Amino acid sequence: MKDLIKESLLDLKRTEGFIYITTEGKKIDLQEAAARGISVTPVNPKHEVIKKLEEAGLFLTDNKFLSDLNDLITALNDGTGSKKSGKRRSFSDAEKSKILQEWKKVEEAGTKTKAAFAREIGVGYQTFINWLRG
Repeated sequence: MKDLIKESLLDLKRTEGFIYITTEGKKIDLQEAAARGISVTPVNPKHEVIKKLEEAGLFLTDNKFLSDLNDLITALNDGTGSKKSGKRRSFSDAEKSKILQEWKKVEEAGTKTKAAFAREIGVGYQTFINWLRG
């Protein structure tokens, strides 16, 4: 499971845009496919990662499952979840810019609310709104 999660993170971090899959279901570089005359199908790497995780029993698009998983983690940490450390985090202008670029992608996809996105990145909702107003 640990390896699956690491592999999933790597797939999402190293892939810009789509990954390309042959008719046999193997990943291939687009330039290599073109040079060899192989037809490919573009696939969103997020969809592939979600599919792999669900095959392993991790339903990360199911909010109830995520809530239960978070409760389990909190209970395993003796109720001392590491959600809030009491310290405020500062973000550089470059970090803010990157976060706002990521938000534009998420907003276009329509997959999350502003509040959910802010929570996910560890920023207060009002702070995030202020960044958007810029």
